[in-house]
Amino acid sequence: MAVMGVATVRNLLDCLRSYFNIRYAILLVPICGFAVYDSVFQAFSSILAVLRDSYPDVPVTVIQMIVALPPMVSVPGTLLAGVLAAYIRKKYLAEFALAIIFIGGMIPVVVPQPPLEAMFLCSGLVGLGQGFLHPLANAIICQRWSDNDERSRVLGFKQAFNYIGEVVVILCIGFLALGRWSNAFLIYLGIIPILVMTHKYLPAGELDRKFIDRSHRSQGLHDLTRPKVIYLFALFFTASLFLYGYYTNIALHVQGASLGTPADVSVATCTISVVSLVVGVFYGALSRKLGRFTLTFGFAVLALGMVVASLGESLVVILLGGVLIGVGVGIQQISTIYYISRAVSSHSVTLAVSVVLACVALGSSLSPLVLNGIEFALLGAASPSAGLLVAGVGFAVLTLIEGGQSSLCRAE
Repeated sequence: MAVMGVATVRNLLDCLRSYFNIRYAILLVPICGFAVYDSVFQAFSSILAVLRDSYPDVPVTVIQMIVALPPMVSVPGTLLAGVLAAYIRKKYLAEFALAIIFIGGMIPVVVPQPPLEAMFLCSGLVGLGQGFLHPLANAIICQRWSDNDERSRVLGFKQAFNYIGEVVVILCIGFLALGRWSNAFLIYLGIIPILVMTHKYLPAGELDRKFIDRSHRSQGLHDLTRPKVIYLFALFFTASLFLYGYYTNIALHVQGASLGTPADVSVATCTISVVSLVVGVFYGALSRKLGRFTLTFGFAVLALGMVVASLGESLVVILLGGVLIGVGVGIQQISTIYYISRAVSSHSVTLAVSVVLACVALGSSLSPLVLNGIEFALLGAASPSAGLLVAGVGFAVLTLIEGGQSSLCRAE
């Protein structure tokens, strides 16, 4: 019996060692480094309530747009990065992106009592830098790791590092803001060591094939206009629209119901990152188990989590909703890149990733306007809890759509 137990443990360790053993592991040092900062601005949702108090004469929707603006501004940056990757090596694009993010993030720190225009300039510069940065890491992974199983694992590892960074960033932002809300932006000082790591470890790499090259133009257009690819663009645009409803409403919901402080909101948001981290590490195994229905399962869990958070009357229930949302977020965000990378040829991956990330960014930016519009149309007024509930119903609809699509594909 003891021998069998030892053999079982050895087999488990061998499986884990095989799962985490990947080629080109050194590339994950810079990739996971700037993955921390490619979407960090959403972590500032925890100080939205404090920002609203600092600008009492400004409508709530405008305050929400401070957090929602970076995804919108990142759209042209993301698309431009996809095109420029054929002319400028990814390492230099990444260094430029990090520098722009640092400059934008320091604005509230160096400008005392920044006017609203300065806050939008901060958001705009950070969004532009994020737009350049986000597709680069994913494109490097999708092109370097061609095996589907290994690619899904590496994307999961990269996303796990992203969540590790989010945990640290979210907690730091919440507690830095307890002194003065603008202190939260000191978190962007962390760009400096990330920039050093990128310069030291990320190889310059090869240029991508030019999308406008005469001999390959038709193949690229064909890849990006196939029905399956267009469906994925629309699907992830809509999913991001509902997902960002959490980040633009949770702080207002917690404060409005007197459930906690900005630090408590940071802990709730941090819960999502912690759970998503675990999901990211084992996404490869999860996708093998669920197959075509991996994303369907993620949408279903997101729907349940949003509804729980919207109905939460205590911080414990909010945290429970955060756990469920964390599972769904981990699946959705990794699936976005994994699904689109499998739907196009390797020569079109960089631009396809850029387009889908532009769709995600656009959906995130429009989230406050669309969700508040739906609330006004159905309820005659907008509230944070109603916004979370609308997002939950939206994910329930996406579950049915993606589930039906996956069933049809399996039948074929």
